[in-house]
Amino acid sequence: MGYLCILLAVCSGLTEGFLIKKYNQKHTKGGFIFTAIVSLCSMLFFLFSDLITDDSGLSFPLAMLPYALVAGVLYCTASVMTYFALNCGSFAITMLILSYALVFSTVYGLVFLSESASAFTYIGFVMIALSLFFVRGESERKEESAGEKKFSALWLIYIVLSVFGAGMFGVLQRMQQVRFNDAVTNEFMVVALGLSAVILFVVGLVKDKKDCGYIFKHGSPYALGAGLANGATNMLNMIAYTMIAISIAAPTEAGVKIVVSFLLSCFVFKEKFLKRQILGVVLGAIAVVFLNI
Repeated sequence: MGYLCILLAVCSGLTEGFLIKKYNQKHTKGGFIFTAIVSLCSMLFFLFSDLITDDSGLSFPLAMLPYALVAGVLYCTASVMTYFALNCGSFAITMLILSYALVFSTVYGLVFLSESASAFTYIGFVMIALSLFFVRGESERKEESAGEKKFSALWLIYIVLSVFGAGMFGVLQRMQQVRFNDAVTNEFMVVALGLSAVILFVVGLVKDKKDCGYIFKHGSPYALGAGLANGATNMLNMIAYTMIAISIAAPTEAGVKIVVSFLLSCFVFKEKFLKRQILGVVLGAIAVVFLNI
């Protein structure tokens, strides 16, 4: 069941990235407003999930709020940086590198939760790192498609901030699960995502004030789908972490995401890859096997 959750989380996570990329291809305005709508929809996903599944209602203990507030800032950073990274560069390479945000959770599980690991686990972890090394950089193309942007130093800044924000957000998710014995998981997500939505809306209204109507009209369908996919991804991840040690679940998800991202990029976005990047994808797939021996 835990591995099924991981597979579904990969699919929903890539769906979110796919919708963001599609919006970027058609409309380039309003990154902050767009990601604010994503955060809001994701928050509503958790809010309604709790109302439907928990008869006792929502509970917001004060001790949980520091975790949620810090997580909200991290999520806000990660979501808007992901948006800009997808706008600047290849879907394939951006999503592949974003997969490694899960390494933060892996290290947290091994170091702070004292989760056990075999020699195969560490071999798999090294192979994940090698995979990242090989898939780095831009895809080789015989001809650059019209209007497509090459990778830049700005893209690198976006992707680094996104990976850091998403990685630390995942750590805080698990920290609050352990601290409160999974008792306030939905409430944690409601506060974190709600704060993220507020921050992004405020910044968006300042930066994109003239384009708000356009963004809501054209971006809402994509943002709604991306927000629901994001909510599903986070929920599935947290369920998986209660069934499988996070030091195994997180890198396994990263490895699966590498392979699925590669296939999606090849067959949907028609992107071309260097031989070393294909090798990186293969290493990521093999790493999943080693992590689960």
